[in-house]
Amino acid sequence: MGMIEVNNKYSTILVRQQREVLHIQLNRPEQYNSINTLMANELLEVLKEVKQNTKVKIIVLSGNENQFCTGMDFEAVANQQKEALMNQQPDQYYNVLKAISEIDKVVIAKVEGKVNAGGIGLVAASDIVLANSQATFGLSEALFGLLPACVMPFLMQRTGPQKAKWLTLITLGISAERAYEIGLVDEVTDEIDNLLRKNILRLSRLETNTIQEIKSYTAKLWIIKEDTKTIAVNKLQTLMESETVQKNIKNFIEKGEYPWER
Repeated sequence: MGMIEVNNKYSTILVRQQREVLHIQLNRPEQYNSINTLMANELLEVLKEVKQNTKVKIIVLSGNENQFCTGMDFEAVANQQKEALMNQQPDQYYNVLKAISEIDKVVIAKVEGKVNAGGIGLVAASDIVLANSQATFGLSEALFGLLPACVMPFLMQRTGPQKAKWLTLITLGISAERAYEIGLVDEVTDEIDNLLRKNILRLSRLETNTIQEIKSYTAKLWIIKEDTKTIAVNKLQTLMESETVQKNIKNFIEKGEYPWER
């Protein structure tokens, strides 16, 4: 199996290294693995650190059985907490997606349970997406008067613009099989650990330089440029500051009420 090194210095993620594989598990189960400033910063920190680790070729990003990631921590937003991503570092979530897509390692998203909103961004930015049959994928932002502005460039890269727009408009969760059909997921299985093992075995044979060349070359061929970040973050900030959106989020957190139920 090889030596397992566990890193305990993070509070929102669990990090362990096993030979050439770094496992990063999102670990805010009581908040449904939603993303706050601390999680974004810790993800960026570990991605920055692993860049220097020439031994690591593969990063496995996972959640837990019930949820992979449910997006922005709306509770932190509604309560004006400093941990709220948009209040403190509005571009930090985009920075995470960019770091995942650009890092010179193969990033595998191991998806079980629910993926929603910003969680879709983590999936879309990954190089390989493996999902178990029970996983669901949804973009619910439009229900609150928002757009998945930072998710969209990475989602379009994965699925093409039409399916990215479709997923944004329907606001419903789709099955793992449907996500596979539109290209958001690469493989669906009932035996996700076995599938992950097979992928790791194959990928570990690649030279680190080859992985780097593949990722940097494909990045040059796609539309995500320096100004994409500015466009995406500005759009999200403008919408987040709107009174309607603020009210919708507050009602959802305080009363469990969706905008159309009032």
